[in-house]
Amino acid sequence: MQNSMPLVSIIVPCYNQAHYLPEALESVMKQTYSNWECIIVNDGSTDDTEKVVHGWKIKDDRFKYVKKENGGLSSARNAGLSVASGEYIQLLDADDLLEFDKLKSQMTYLRDIVGKIDIVVSGYRFFQDTDDLRSLQIFGPNNFLPEVAVDQNDEKDILKLFARTNPMVVSAPLYSRNVFHRVGNFDEDLGALEDWDFHFRCVVNGIVFQHSGYLPNSKTLIRIHNRSMSANRRNMVRNLRKLQQKHKHNEIFALENGLISRGFRSTTWNLLKMLIPPGVIWLIKRILGYV
Repeated sequence: MQNSMPLVSIIVPCYNQAHYLPEALESVMKQTYSNWECIIVNDGSTDDTEKVVHGWKIKDDRFKYVKKENGGLSSARNAGLSVASGEYIQLLDADDLLEFDKLKSQMTYLRDIVGKIDIVVSGYRFFQDTDDLRSLQIFGPNNFLPEVAVDQNDEKDILKLFARTNPMVVSAPLYSRNVFHRVGNFDEDLGALEDWDFHFRCVVNGIVFQHSGYLPNSKTLIRIHNRSMSANRRNMVRNLRKLQQKHKHNEIFALENGLISRGFRSTTWNLLKMLIPPGVIWLIKRILGYV
């Protein structure tokens, strides 16, 4: 049974999000794939996170608890990774949700696919925290629309894609544990965009991504609210600069991020990309004639 159903470790970092945590853990509890452990990492919260987690541990002993001093999102994820026992890793932020067939659909895909896949990626949608109906939407904060259905055969410009953008949210992938052995953990010096950094390092190291498609109830759902990290534009820009400095010696990354000049038009385009929401960049691109 264990061989046919490998253990999945679900890592849920939480910092003062006790009010969202029960819904996230409920979405874990409802997974139709049953061989999982869920590691909730309390990253120095001052709210009722510990009390909430205690209640869920009583409900199901597959829930595990790690408490640590506040060190940021990357630090919390890395703490979860250090105690995870699973052959596969699922990351889930405390304010987001997994549809009930998410793990099952990805594990089935891995079983049936021909060839080696290191990371299998699900679809995802966003929802507004203020929407009682939970209507799912394609666009995220600031018209954020990064998803690309990556394929294992996308070899020609896969590095260019990940140098330009992070084409997935961090809870969409199901990671083979070996990915972290090969690439390392999340960069704790980055206060945001740490998932983009991690995925770019994966591509540089030859990690194989594969999108699993859009079977019913197999997506991850991202909550939009004004306290989310992506809503803090100043923080995102500051960490974008740190990310650019980190990878500036990679020629493709440097070109795609305007760190190597390709003339006035390219410089203008990269400046606009920093200031304009992604959902309207296509219009700017047409106006500038940028390819």
